[in-house]
Amino acid sequence: MTPLIEGSNEVLRVTSTARRCGIARKTYDRMAPIYEGLTNVYSLGCVPRAKRSQLAHIRPGNRVLYAGLGPGRAAVNAAERGAEVTGIDLSLRMIEISRGRFEAAGIQADLHHGDLMTYEPIEAFDIVVANFLLDCFDDEKRPRVVEQLSTMLVSGGRLLVTDTGRPRGSLPARAFWYAYQGIAYSTTWMQGVTPFLPVVDLSALLGEAGVEVQETILHRPWRRGPAVFESVVGMKS
Repeated sequence: MTPLIEGSNEVLRVTSTARRCGIARKTYDRMAPIYEGLTNVYSLGCVPRAKRSQLAHIRPGNRVLYAGLGPGRAAVNAAERGAEVTGIDLSLRMIEISRGRFEAAGIQADLHHGDLMTYEPIEAFDIVVANFLLDCFDDEKRPRVVEQLSTMLVSGGRLLVTDTGRPRGSLPARAFWYAYQGIAYSTTWMQGVTPFLPVVDLSALLGEAGVEVQETILHRPWRRGPAVFESVVGMKS
């Protein structure tokens, strides 16, 4: 590999990325003890419902990776269904909270503190779960993240993703989406963790990575209300 020249665009890009990862790690370390409660409240229950819906795709014996593990409740639920769970997160505090939950449940899991983009599993997974991971990256980086997730799947494996998605429905429904997400993400944007308003086209991203979308679920804070989050189930060809 040709050495990077100090002062080149590549060096600046790598330095910027490393700095951003450091900011995100510190932010999520601080938020870890209250992260789950905050997301459950601000999503009006959409986030926990979305994560529970993913369990229908997890079978006993499945090797499952939770990419962006967070506080680990969803991963513990998957393990309780008989899955062999691996988790990775940039935040050490998130890993510690998750480890405590697995220990309390009397279940073993393979938990890693580190960067997903440099993680090399010993063998591929049957299922990879990525919840509110893609919204941490800008439009340029998201395709590379999805490609990384895809490479860690066996052929025929499933990628389960929940994220902001994109605005849908009538003009008032789309306006609500922009207002809601703008308020929700302004805090993390000011801390340098996420883009200000991450519009994530999940179907397009998965398709570009060779993952066929089989199901899309829209999550609404109330019945017939505007869709504010989106889940997809994709299968690697």
